[in-house]
Amino acid sequence: MRRPSYLSALVLPLLSAACLDPDPVPESNYGVIGLTTIVTPVDTLLSPEAQFYRTGLLGLPTSRVLSDQCQIAAYPTPSQGTQLPRFLDAGDSVAVSTTATTKFLFPTTSQNGESYVLGQTDEFPFRPGERVTVTVPGAPGGFTNGTIDVLTAQGFTLGEIPATPAADESIDLTWTPAGDDSTKMLVSIQYGVGQLQANQQIFCSLIDDGAAEIPPILLTQYRTATAGSRAVEAARWRVSAKEVTGGVLLVISAFEVDDVID
Repeated sequence: MRRPSYLSALVLPLLSAACLDPDPVPESNYGVIGLTTIVTPVDTLLSPEAQFYRTGLLGLPTSRVLSDQCQIAAYPTPSQGTQLPRFLDAGDSVAVSTTATTKFLFPTTSQNGESYVLGQTDEFPFRPGERVTVTVPGAPGGFTNGTIDVLTAQGFTLGEIPATPAADESIDLTWTPAGDDSTKMLVSIQYGVGQLQANQQIFCSLIDDGAAEIPPILLTQYRTATAGSRAVEAARWRVSAKEVTGGVLLVISAFEVDDVID
């Protein structure tokens, strides 16, 4: 079972500054590995994906935040039209291991570039919060060999979100269990303005302490949104990075929850 690729949606915005700079800039190699947990009615699975490329020096994402931040934004988030980077060969396969299982990611090419993914019929049983080791064999003239061991994001339960709070009421977000200072919560509350399909969102980056407040000033259009258009997506992120010869390995572990609000 393979989840639709989200890694390119993360990688391409990271490249914007480097790709749009007309002057020569220092370059480095990057290996970005996404470890996303998928909860099905019968099992919990890991969906791993990796991309390796060379580009100008980047500011890397972090899962450590100091304050809660929410804003209104278009939904879905508009693509930035960034030029694809120069992808690198990282070897015949990339190994992803837990204490019980080792699976291999193999190179494939799509409209989003070159990625290493599981086979179409392969499944990776998984317990959120366990340790995962990623081993990159490397390739001559491409990405170097390297290994990174990470603690993955733990699962959580998201509290109920009201569809029509009163005009002077905030929305109190809750989730359990709380994480720690190495994780953050990303929450997207989506709704339709003048249509049934969601076209706007309240997007929040939150300290992972189990509770946050969305103030009334951000809820005006949410309250009057088209009935049946409201939904939520939430994720706990844990980001880990390690320097390797000539570059960086970056692992983004995510546990995701989505639900219909009305």
